Amino acid sequence: MKQVLVPVLIGLGMHAGPCFAQESGVRDAEPPAAGAGAGGAPATGRGQPAPRTPLVSRTPLRAEWTVRMTTDFSDSWQTEDRDPVATAALAETRTIRSIQYSKDGELQTYRLKTRWSDGESDEEWIIMGNHVGERPGGRGLYVVGSEVSTAKDLARTDFPELGWLDMIHYRGLRSYRGKPVFAFSVKFDQKKLTAEESQLLHLAKQQDPEVTPSKLFKPKVSEILVYLDAVTQLPVMYNDGTVLRRYDFNPPSETRLRPPQKYIDFLRTRAEALRARLTPPAGPGGPGAE
Repeated sequence: MKQVLVPVLIGLGMHAGPCFAQESGVRDAEPPAAGAGAGGAPATGRGQPAPRTPLVSRTPLRAEWTVRMTTDFSDSWQTEDRDPVATAALAETRTIRSIQYSKDGELQTYRLKTRWSDGESDEEWIIMGNHVGERPGGRGLYVVGSEVSTAKDLARTDFPELGWLDMIHYRGLRSYRGKPVFAFSVKFDQKKLTAEESQLLHLAKQQDPEVTPSKLFKPKVSEILVYLDAVTQLPVMYNDGTVLRRYDFNPPSETRLRPPQKYIDFLRTRAEALRARLTPPAGPGGPGAE
């Protein structure tokens, strides 16, 4: 597949560069013996292990994981068999319920399957840095706008939502659902904002110069909480006060991640149109002139 995708996209002018409030069941773990570390992590001076850097690991070249999201911070949301129509009726707006990621790093390709609170789902592909989505009802493909595309973030991390994490937020080793985790927390108003959040805050400040992130986004908790698996340092749980995310990792499929042909054809047609638009017309002094 790689031998097919790379020549096609490069030949069309596309570069094959890089693509892209504490919960129940959580307690402080017993400190390990001095010098010990979970998952090979170095120990701190108090005997507590410290995470390695980078703090958030990348998944293997071929990987699959699901991020489940909810604004209901109780445990009842985990029941997968709930009626999606009834669930949507409880929500004021249509929200994302989960995103399933499939990754093939060798082909620089991701597939994102999004499930919504109303039971609908859609699929997007990131192919060598080109983020392509499909309109509802199969009404054609489109390039996801750069302001909302995750393609640029996936070039450096599989979890761009945790790009703000820093050792200054580290709070030690804990136990979460029977497994050791590295805990991080920060006050909501002290977290580094994403580009989108910064833009919203800037617009809000034009109306009210005294507005703060917590006043604008109205989080359900005052302190953001993140748990990383103490062995793999992959994310386990992220509660930012507005959305609760839990991460499940599964073995990748035995077959390679192959984008549907319509996505390849769409990118080929788009690249040809862009090339034609950028090619100057022949004429005096132009290409082919004697």
